Amino acid sequence: PSIMLSNNSTVSSITISNSSIPSTSTALPPDVAIPLATCFILIIIASILFNTILIFVILSERHLQTITNVYIINLAVGDMLLAIAVVPFDADFMLRGYYPYGTVLCGIKEVLFIFSLPSAVFNLFLLTLERFVSVYFPFKRIQYFSKKNVFISISFSWIYTINVGLFPIYYNGPSAIKVVGKVCQMEFSNKFAIYLISVNFVLPVLIMVSMYFSLFLLAHKHQKQIQRLSINSLRKQSNSFQKNLKAAKTIFLLVGNFLVCWVSFIGIALSNLICGGCHPRELTWISNVVNYSNIVFNPIIYGMLNKTIRKAIYKKLFQIFSCFCKTHYQNYIMRQIESNTSCTYNSPGVSKHNTIGMPLTLFGKDSHKQSYESEADTLL
Repeated sequence: PSIMLSNNSTVSSITISNSSIPSTSTALPPDVAIPLATCFILIIIASILFNTILIFVILSERHLQTITNVYIINLAVGDMLLAIAVVPFDADFMLRGYYPYGTVLCGIKEVLFIFSLPSAVFNLFLLTLERFVSVYFPFKRIQYFSKKNVFISISFSWIYTINVGLFPIYYNGPSAIKVVGKVCQMEFSNKFAIYLISVNFVLPVLIMVSMYFSLFLLAHKHQKQIQRLSINSLRKQSNSFQKNLKAAKTIFLLVGNFLVCWVSFIGIALSNLICGGCHPRELTWISNVVNYSNIVFNPIIYGMLNKTIRKAIYKKLFQIFSCFCKTHYQNYIMRQIESNTSCTYNSPGVSKHNTIGMPLTLFGKDSHKQSYESEADTLL
């Protein structure tokens, strides 16, 4: 038996993602399809916007270019790739009721869809591991997470996850990608589906949960030690410990968000393996909305809960707003000067010198150039 990763499940195959829609009717009712398409479009816009802001802020502020934030950028790039190259096809399918494009785009879309699960898991695993080492082995963190090792780990994550996405094509050849009944499909075996879920979801999640459980046990033990002793050196050590632990809590929320968003997809995938798509197709599409919402919540959680990044975001937004206001005000003053100058030549019986001077003296300056520059520079 084989599994079809697609928007459609045929009689002889099982669908584990996107939808289980009978081949005789690919379109959902409008009262279901339109709200789902709207959700997909909002997810695309929000994910691209929030992840772009997060990446821009981290790259523009040198003090934010830490090891943790490098992994965050890697996660954000993967999220944006999903928002740009996968979700739009689902939104389009919802509105049209069928897939109108060729097998090449179908293959790219399905490969990236499979890629998205191990990519997110691998990035979160690296973030969790980095926080775990920072708390348990703070003096070895620089050694373990050197620039070279970080580069190797990120490179490996991309090579591995892309190859996971391409594996069905490696195994079955180009015939793995099909457009059947105007529905994009990727076919692979049940064994690969089990591997995808167990090795790329269940196993790393169990390891991450174990690491966080150890971190919180250590935090509880450390808190008791601090309460018994009030030595200055111990207090300083505690501040460093608490800082690393707080960062670990933020990453834990990212992991929790991932689990909440992906659990419905995993549940449907497992049900397809067991009973061959015995759930309503609307349920599958709703689970996709929940699944894709993960790429919106990631930058919100990390951007808002990380105090340093939050301040940097506010700073950048203020700078952009200030620049806009300053430019707008400069243009306004220039228009006023040009308007007053024009009125001077059209006013009979009034001297040119006095009329030009009247509006400019409101700014306390003798020349209109000085007045304009002074106002523009001191506005903000």
